[in-house]
Amino acid sequence: MIILKNELKLKLKNGKKPIGMFFDTASPYLMECLGRTGLDFVIIDNEHSPIEAETSAQLIRAAELSGLTPLCRVRDSSRPAILKLLDVGAQGLIIPNVHSVAQVEDIISYAKYYPIGQRGFCPSRKDGWGFDGPGSVPETMAYFNAETLLIPQCETVGALSAIDEIASLEGVDGIFVGPYDLSISMGIPGQFDNPDFQAAIDRIISACRKASKFCIFFTGSPEGVAAGFKRGFDGMTYSLDAAVFIDAVRERVNKMRSMI
Repeated sequence: MIILKNELKLKLKNGKKPIGMFFDTASPYLMECLGRTGLDFVIIDNEHSPIEAETSAQLIRAAELSGLTPLCRVRDSSRPAILKLLDVGAQGLIIPNVHSVAQVEDIISYAKYYPIGQRGFCPSRKDGWGFDGPGSVPETMAYFNAETLLIPQCETVGALSAIDEIASLEGVDGIFVGPYDLSISMGIPGQFDNPDFQAAIDRIISACRKASKFCIFFTGSPEGVAAGFKRGFDGMTYSLDAAVFIDAVRERVNKMRSMI
């Protein structure tokens, strides 16, 4: 059996402060490069990039071979969008645009097997098409219910208003905070120092603590990563691969030109 354990889940459970990055470029080569940087996980973005499930499967494979835990952000919260990414081997899903408890209950039904949800069962890449799985159908369902992370985003006022109930639902493993869209939804776009936004962050962290769930935050700066962990987040996501590539090359080009 060659099925993989979810290393990100273990790191979150053990307080290891994992750091990840969004992945938009669709390049397995670049994914392999990131596996040599010390990052813990990647989020393959099916929402804001052209990446779809078939390309995600290739990127998941590259991440696995490079020592990265592959998560995917789904394009939407529909059953097909969720099921396809799980079946190609995503070890966790980030669910954007969440507005209500009822919506999250539907998401759980799509993403978790019986008895937690009603995820459709089929041998697929995730378990070596049935040849690498834990054993029986009940054992396989229990394994993937435990090892596959389901992480709704709190990025709307609807999700924020119901965050205590959402975080407490069986089948929700943690919450991912999308600061940009949350601030926009609150009518204070980009005003991250606004007291109302800061109170919202405190509320989300508190809800996760009460429910014994982890909480992950996004930031665009290394300083933001350190501040996020100090604030109490369990994991941090830093920027995205394309932005980091541009920034790194531009910095070196500017340095070379300054020396000419």
